[in-house]
Amino acid sequence: MSFKVIKPGFLSTVQDYGRFGHAHQGMSQSGAMDEHAYAWGNYLLNNRFDDACIEMTFGGLEIEAQIDTFVAVTGADLNFEINGQSQKMWHSLRVNKGDRLSWGTPNTGVRSYLAVKGGFKTAVMFDSRSVNLRENIGNKILPEEVLTCKGFSGANYRFTPPKFIPNYADEVVLRVLPTYQFNEFNSNQKDLFFAQEYSINNASDRSGCRLDGVPIKAKNARMISEGVSYGAVEIAADGLPIIILKDGPSIGGYAKIGTVFSLDLAKLAQKQPNSQVRFQPMTMQDAQKERKQFERFFKMF
Repeated sequence: MSFKVIKPGFLSTVQDYGRFGHAHQGMSQSGAMDEHAYAWGNYLLNNRFDDACIEMTFGGLEIEAQIDTFVAVTGADLNFEINGQSQKMWHSLRVNKGDRLSWGTPNTGVRSYLAVKGGFKTAVMFDSRSVNLRENIGNKILPEEVLTCKGFSGANYRFTPPKFIPNYADEVVLRVLPTYQFNEFNSNQKDLFFAQEYSINNASDRSGCRLDGVPIKAKNARMISEGVSYGAVEIAADGLPIIILKDGPSIGGYAKIGTVFSLDLAKLAQKQPNSQVRFQPMTMQDAQKERKQFERFFKMF
């Protein structure tokens, strides 16, 4: 019961909701970069919210079904086809044994997600199936690899209402929650941070997003390294922001002006280098309300 990999693509890995409870051991959170697309993929198949999927970056993946089952493809439009025929995204689709699923190059976005009924059953490492190449936890998908899952012969036809399907060409505004170091930046520096447009640097990856723009300064540029969280916005020595992402380090020594609201990071995950982003303040009350609605809808906790 499986899919066989014909072509692995540019960068394809197995990801689930993430690896929690191991930060004290220096491990990253890991997990799907675009939480919105990932959650919808599992929802369309009546999966658990944390079932493992394939995250493909920039496409190129080709796999052959060894089973009859249902799949859902969400996220970036990477020209998804079955047996050479274009297929709908954000829908659950029947796949039959012998079918070939393939993805080309991006039309919009960067990362696409393949969810399968029941999730992919790869090895669990430190309480998660998520691959983290930086920490040598698991490997990227390779040619001839066999991805195990369960077959499914019933009916499972669902689709995502259009209002919930993002337009990845839209401007990205990242809402920021002030942290306890927010006041390490004077009012002029805060105004400059929120007023300008930043550009995504080519050095960005699953560990962090580096931004180019006009530098800002903290009152105290030197700090002792301390724990950092997913979404933390560090201001590096050159005065430019680094946003900590899913495979980011667990400690850092730069002042943090804030933390990007988790659901906004899904939008950032779909932007290519040189795309423009800007920041906007957000209150904790608004963040908690929106996060609660998201988690209730997807039956997360």
